[in-house]
Order: sequence, then C-alpha cells, then structure tokens
Amino acid sequence: MKTSKARRWTEGILLLAGLIAVGIWGWSHARMAVFQNRANQVLDHEISRRSASVSPRQAQAPLHIQNGALIGRLAIPRLHMRAVVREGAGQDTLDVALGHIPGTALPGQPGNAGIAGHRDTLFRGLRHIEKNDLIEFQTPAANYDYQVESTSIVKPDDVAVLHASQRPEMTLVTCYPFYYVGSAPDRFIVKARLVDPPVSPPGSQPSHAEPSHNREGVAPGDRSASHGWTPVHAVQKANFQVNTLHSRELAPGIVLRVAWTDPARRRASGWLWIARERRTIWLWNKTVHEPVFFRASADSRQRELLITSVTKNSVSGYLSSMQ
Repeated sequence: MKTSKARRWTEGILLLAGLIAVGIWGWSHARMAVFQNRANQVLDHEISRRSASVSPRQAQAPLHIQNGALIGRLAIPRLHMRAVVREGAGQDTLDVALGHIPGTALPGQPGNAGIAGHRDTLFRGLRHIEKNDLIEFQTPAANYDYQVESTSIVKPDDVAVLHASQRPEMTLVTCYPFYYVGSAPDRFIVKARLVDPPVSPPGSQPSHAEPSHNREGVAPGDRSASHGWTPVHAVQKANFQVNTLHSRELAPGIVLRVAWTDPARRRASGWLWIARERRTIWLWNKTVHEPVFFRASADSRQRELLITSVTKNSVSGYLSSMQ
C-alpha cells in the first residue's frame, strides 16, 4: 500500500515536471517568434528609408554598437533559413535572435563578421549547409552576399576562427554535435567570403547570353533590343532564363538575381534590383505562375514578373510592361 502510494506521488511529480518543461519550451519558442516578427517589421521599415545616394561599399560601421541593437537579417535561401541578427552573443540575445559577436567586423566591412546562434533553434539548418551555398545579409544600409567556402569543428576556446583575414568574410558559429543532449562539447564553424554580384559558381564562365554588369547592376549601353523587348498591343514582354547564383538584366536598369531553386515544389528565391532607385524587391519562395507587380520611378510603368518554370539550375519566365 505504501509502495503504491509512493509510486503515484512519484508519477505525479514527474508528470508535473514534464508539463513545466514543455511549458517553458513553448514559451521560449513563442517569445522568439514574436521578437523575430517585430524585428523584421522594424528592419523592413528602415530598409525602405535607405538613402538612394549610399552604395553598399560606402556604408560605414558605427564607432559603438549598443548591446541588443538590431544589426540586420541573415538568410540562407537553399536551407530556407531567415533570422534577424542583434548585437551581442549572450543568452538574452541568442534566445530570440542570432547574435553578432562583439569585436568582430560588421557585415560588408573589412575583417571577419562573427554570427552566433543556437543549434536547436535558428541555426538548426546549418547541419545541412554545403560549400558554395549563398548567405545573404541585409542591413538597414545595404545588402551583402557571402559564399560558403568551408565548414569545420573546433573546441570552444579556439578563437582563431574569428581572426580577420585579408578579405572580408563571415563566420557562423553554433554548438556541435547538433543532436547532443546538454552542453555540447564542440563548435560547428561555417566560413564564407564576401562576393561582388553577380555570384558565379567556381570554375563557371559567364554566358554570352547574359550581359556584363557594372557595380550598379546596369549593363553598359542601351541593350533593350537584345533582351527581346517587342511591343505587342501596347505591352512589352521580355522572356528570360537565369541560372542559379547568376544575375541578368531583364530590362534597362532592372536586374533579376536567382539565389535558390526548389524544382520539386516549383519555387525559387532571389531578388529584383532597380538600379536607378537602388531598391531591392525580395522574392521569397515564389511559386511558378505567382505574379510580382511593381513600378519603377523612371517611367512609372506597371510591370509584371512571372516565373513559368523552375529547374535545379535555372528559372525561366517573362517580364512584361504596359506602355
């Protein structure tokens, strides 16, 4: 009788402890989701107010960044990862966001930008990262692209991975092993180098069908005829095919960049760059036949971008414009 009563008490205590643990886990994830949503709204608002006279290479790092300040947004399109980054690498920061490691360079600046995150939340997808994957970093001032060069596993006290090199780079840091229970003994490191658009896979040669671009993403000279622009009942329409990790000027001053494709789900991600306005229109998980409408201030025409086909290595579609 006493044994049975003690067992019931033990079972009750264990059940209560389990419910408390589940509640804490649920609260932490809800808190992180709320913070990410609000921070994304703030960042989108700041990006919309960018000065048209500031180019990515002109953005300067502030002399001092307050702990917890909003740094930007990191995305790895192929892994469907996207998270806001705050200043600091303490527990209060990493519970709700990725953290910019104090003392390291800011994204886009000379040096090594260190970004830390928890392996079981925002950096969970890093276990699937591969060489040449694209890492996008969006700040209130500019957008930067990094390409993964290597991964490694080091001890927590190996701070050499954050040392600056001769080229601007980014280092992602999370605990390892990914499925370890408790405090993980090692660190998983991702090294990536800053690249200038367009990003091309190593060893590939630019296609003759794709024009060369200057630093603003605009092909020199007027090449509207070479892009297939022909008026049809007051509608101009240009067909395109853009390879993954490549850019192409679809119309004068309008450049499409393809960052990632998912042929199984017929989706793709990337962005449109409106050169004259220095404006980026982000394309996140766009499905086939899902139109994107926009206007460019140069002529105020309404334009429609439509992706009609997605393969492993490219997307196809057309850009139309009403005269």
